[in-house]
This record gives sequence, C-alpha cells and structure tokens, in this order.
Amino acid sequence: MRKIPRPFIRMVIACIFFLSAVALNILLPRYWHNIPEIVKHLLLVFSAIMCVHIMEYAYLWWEIFGHIRSILKETLQATHQLIDDNRNSLEKSLQTTNQLISAAANCGLTNLYCSRKDVRGDIYDAVENAEKRVWLLGITFSENVHLDELLSTLSGKIAGGLDIKILLLDVFRDTAVFRTFLESTAPEAAKIINTDRSITHPADPFFHQRLYSDFTHAFDRIRNYPDVEPAVRFYTHNPTCWMMIVDNTVHFQPYTFGRSANQHSSNLCVGANMPVFKFQMQPNGRPFEILEDHFMKLWLTSNVDLFHIEARIADRNRIVKDIFNSHASWFKHVFEVLHTQKNNMPSAIDRRKFPRQPCEWKQPSLNVCSEDCKTIIGASICDYARESISLKTEGHFPLNVGQIVILQGTPPAEPLEANFIIDYFLRIKRFMIKRIVDGPQQIIGLQAIPENGKYNEQNQIDSIVTQSPSLT
Repeated sequence: MRKIPRPFIRMVIACIFFLSAVALNILLPRYWHNIPEIVKHLLLVFSAIMCVHIMEYAYLWWEIFGHIRSILKETLQATHQLIDDNRNSLEKSLQTTNQLISAAANCGLTNLYCSRKDVRGDIYDAVENAEKRVWLLGITFSENVHLDELLSTLSGKIAGGLDIKILLLDVFRDTAVFRTFLESTAPEAAKIINTDRSITHPADPFFHQRLYSDFTHAFDRIRNYPDVEPAVRFYTHNPTCWMMIVDNTVHFQPYTFGRSANQHSSNLCVGANMPVFKFQMQPNGRPFEILEDHFMKLWLTSNVDLFHIEARIADRNRIVKDIFNSHASWFKHVFEVLHTQKNNMPSAIDRRKFPRQPCEWKQPSLNVCSEDCKTIIGASICDYARESISLKTEGHFPLNVGQIVILQGTPPAEPLEANFIIDYFLRIKRFMIKRIVDGPQQIIGLQAIPENGKYNEQNQIDSIVTQSPSLT
C-alpha cells in the first residue's frame, strides 16, 4: 500500500508544477507563434491550481509551526519552573563549593589523595627533584612508600649538600608495644602478653611481630649507607602522623588506631588508612608552618640515633622486660579490650560508667562488717572504680548477694595514692554486695551506697576484674 506523501513533500511538488506552468506560459509564445488558445488557458488554469495548493499547504504548515511553538513553550516553561524550584539549592551548592575551594587555597591545600598508594609516584618524583631539603617522618616507610627505594637517592642528595632528616620509630617504647597489640591477631597478642619475662627469652614473640621486623629491616638497610646514618634519629614520642617535607611542599597523613570494625583486612597496619593531604608553603599558609614546626620539635627532642639504637638492640630483652613490668596492668587491659571482649566493639566492652583499675600497692588489711557489726571479715583490695570495689577475703564466710556491709580500716600514710583511694572508700562506709566469686580465696564485689540510700542500677558491677583464662 502506497504511503501518502507528507504535506511538506506535496507542497514542494506543487511548487515545482507551479514554476513549470509559469515557465511554459512565458516561454511557449516565443518559440511557438501559432500556439492554440486552449493551451494558454490550460497553462493558466494549471498555474492557478498549483498556486492555490501552495497557499493551502503554506497555511497548513503555519498551523503546524504554531503547534510546535506551543509544545516548545510548554516544555521550556516546565524547564524554567524546574530551574526556579532548584535555584536555591543550586546556589547553596555552588556557594559551598566556592567556600571549600577558597578555604583550601587559603590554607595552602593543593591536592588530596585517597590513600598513600595514590601519592607514591608524586613522592618519588619530589624526592628525586628536591633542591633544598628532604624531611621524612614515618615508622619504617614500609607501607606503599618504601625507604629501601629512597636510600640511594637520599645518599646522593646528602652528597649534594641538601638538608636530609629521617625520623623513624624507636620500637623499645610502651607506645610501640601498644601499636603492636593494635596490629596483631588475638593469638599473637596472647603470646606476647602471656610470655614469662622473668627469664631471658631470645625468641620473645614481641620480636616476631611486623612492627619490630620493619624496624630492624630499616636499621640494617640504613647501615649500608654511611652517608645517611647521621641524618637518622628515632623518635620517642608518638608522632601522630606520617609526613614528608620536600623543599616547600609537605605531604601529611594523620594516624589513627586502625580501620573500623566493619573493614576486615589481613593487613592490620594502622598507619596508612587516612587520606594524604598536600600543602604548599605560602605567606599565610599556617598548616605548612605548623607541620614544619611539628617535625622540628620531634627531631630536636629525639636523642636516639643509630649508635644508641644499636646498643638498645643488644640489650633488647632487658628493655622489653622492663617495659612490660612497668605497664603490665595497662597492657593486660589493652589486650582484654582489643581481643577478648565480644564483637571487639566499644559498645560491647564499655559497659561501665566508670573505668576500673587493679590495686598495685601494698596495703593494710581492711575489715568488712555486717550492719550489726557481729560479723567482721578481713579483706584486701583487688581492684576498684569510682563507685565500686572488689575485695579478697581472708577466709570463706556466709555472705549473700544484696547484703549491706560496712567497710572499716585505716588508710596508709604512703603511698599517697593508696591513702587517697582507701580513705575515699572508708568515707563511703556502706556498700551492697553485688557479686560473690568462690575460689581458693573468696572475692566479693561491692557497690557503693550513696548517702541518700538510693542505689544506681546503671552502674552495677557487671563482673569482678580477674585474669582471663588466656592470661593465667
């Protein structure tokens, strides 16, 4: 079935016929002198018919154009309405973007990298092209940016007279042990905390963790570059960041205590999780000046170089033993919080309103008395919190949970901490027994009863602080 021509095509055909008829009407009398009148009349009639058709199609297209214009007008009206409705949000978005760009420019922020991996190429290029100084601050530069790959270049820069400073971790510090717990699995942390350091252990599990291995690897590599040795110090403080200052540019990455609990990874290193910020020195660029000052204070207050650290490595067993002896109770608390609590989440482990600490001083014997003072029990403090205390009794006595008892005794003169703590609980006097643990020595958990006699259920004793099975 033949398709009906569109109006526009039909109008073009009519125009062709009209022009042809007019042309014939003009040209035929010149070349055909005896042209019949009937032919002239037919050409005129045909021209008139085509002219009528052209006018008709032109009027039709005018209406079509009118409809198209109406459609476009309605469409544009909706678009304008949409723009008007979102004008405020667009203006706010642009204003926020402009403010962010302006703030970044004012503080000298020139780039932001999602991770240390993304900045690796820029770091190597910057060190290679350094003209004035290279200051490096990091544990051992083992995450993405490797110290091994920089030492040769740094040695050449030192020969060229550049200011080279390298700050690395002194692993023989309590903060390094804490970081090791953060970066170890539960079985590895249990081995570290359970090791008996009263005797020398050449294979102390602490020396087999990644942090210590990276430390010794960096130490061994630096010793192969005598020119670099004087430029290295080991920081004593917590640096709080990974940082590289090359000439007038600083790359800065804040440290955290690791990934969130929802991010599972075989790599437990806590150092490379945050974005890396790039700041440029400028007249009013305070971040660059602050970070530069941060590095210099850390450098000037660190008095351990390769010579001192080599001596510490030789005496590593005694040093680590002293560290664990000095911070034993805190390390046990850290281990329990990180590895023995349910779900390893703060909401699961922070059940108390007030934190609890063990008693670490010699103390006189206290007395636990019934309200009528007929039953008197000798006891000593196991651990304590602001509103609760647990005691080891000097025998087994018929006590009941919920029983009200009175604490009696005399606070020691020394140490002053013991004097303060025991005097504090003696002034409270009245306690409620919340838990009783039977064993070789009976342990009772007491909850302080305020002077008004109202007991705060929110701060009840959830457990008595004892060594977990993995620590015994």
